[in-house]
Amino acid sequence: MLPLTLKVKAKMKTWQWLGYLGLIPFVACLLLFEIFTDSAANNYPFNPQQAFLFYSAIILSFLAGTLWRKDTLTPHIATQIISNILCLYAFICLFIPIFYALVLLPLGYFSLFFVEYFLCHNKEDAYTTSYYSMRLRLTVLVIFLHAAALMSWF
Repeated sequence: MLPLTLKVKAKMKTWQWLGYLGLIPFVACLLLFEIFTDSAANNYPFNPQQAFLFYSAIILSFLAGTLWRKDTLTPHIATQIISNILCLYAFICLFIPIFYALVLLPLGYFSLFFVEYFLCHNKEDAYTTSYYSMRLRLTVLVIFLHAAALMSWF
């Protein structure tokens, strides 16, 4: 039997669960598109492609906005500017053709991870190896899901 402290460390924290659960809408939209394209009519309640892009832009904006919180720990004007640029970038992706948005949004996720790591990783109390490991895994998975959507839809 493991000591209590090891059991607690072995469990995923809430922020980790929420991070991984955030992948569900991406996967659901991919699956729903496949289901809806097999139906005889195009009278489904929403467009799964558009929902995928909306969700992606929302999540990218949310994550970019978290740079402001990180910036209060050690103020750095670059994080605030980059945060706003990434939010506007995600917003613009909502108005371009789906094909291009599926190419550009993953670049935003990669850029955000890069910025977050290199501008914020020196803040010892705020960030842990487990946080960056999770962020890297999630970023790679989100990029993969965008690639899967691109291959499935075009």
